[in-house]
Amino acid sequence: MIALTEKLPGMRGGPSAEYIRIKCLFDCYKEDKNTLFWLQDGRRALISLSDGDMTVYRRGGNAKELTDFVRMLSPRSVFSDLDTLAAIGFKNINKLNVMRRRADTAGVTAGDNLSSREIYDILNVSGFCLPEYQFFAVDFCRRLNRGAAEYFALKDRCAAVSFHTGKFALLCGIVSREKGLGTLALSAILQKNRGRELLACCGDSTAGFYEKNGFQKLYKAGYWCKNQT
Repeated sequence: MIALTEKLPGMRGGPSAEYIRIKCLFDCYKEDKNTLFWLQDGRRALISLSDGDMTVYRRGGNAKELTDFVRMLSPRSVFSDLDTLAAIGFKNINKLNVMRRRADTAGVTAGDNLSSREIYDILNVSGFCLPEYQFFAVDFCRRLNRGAAEYFALKDRCAAVSFHTGKFALLCGIVSREKGLGTLALSAILQKNRGRELLACCGDSTAGFYEKNGFQKLYKAGYWCKNQT
C-alpha cells in the first residue's frame, strides 16, 4: 500500500542519489503542503513530488501498484534508477551514471559571492536541465538559508551547486564556461562538503571527467520528462 508519510525511513543498502535527493527535499519542505512524500509497504519504496517533479527510491515493493500510482499522478518528470523506470514502463529515458567520491579535499578555494540570477545564468547552458528562474531562485535561496546547500562560482565563468543532508551530499549542477575551470569548481565543492560522501549524476560523455577526479561509478539511473515523449 502507498500512503502519505511525515517521516522518512533510513537509506537501505549503499548510497542512493534518489534517496539523498528526497531527503534533501524533505529537510527543507516537509512542512510545505505543496510538497508530498509517500511510502509503499512501510519502506519498500519512497516517493516525493514537488512542482510536478517526482523522485522514486525503490528497494522492492509492488511494481504494478507503483506504476498505477505514478501514472495516476502524471508527473512532469520522474527521477529514479533505471530498473525502476523500466518497471514503471517509461520510454525515452535520459540515462545517467551515479558517481561517488569521499569529499576529502582540504583547503578553501575562494569564489565570488553571486546572486541566484548570476548563478542561474552560468548554469543555463544547452543540455543542462533547469527549471524556470523564478522556481530555481526560490528553491536555491531556501536551501541556502537553511544551511542545506553549498555553491562555488566565478562570475560568468563557472559554477557548482550541491545539496546535503547528514553525511551525504548530491552535486546538483556544475558548468564551466572556460576550459579547466570545471576541475576547479569540482575541487571547491568537494572542499565545501569535506567529510561527506558526494554523489553526482552524469552522462557517459562526462563520466571520464569525474573518474579523473576520483569518483567511482555506483549504478545507472535516469530521468523521464513528459515533454520529451
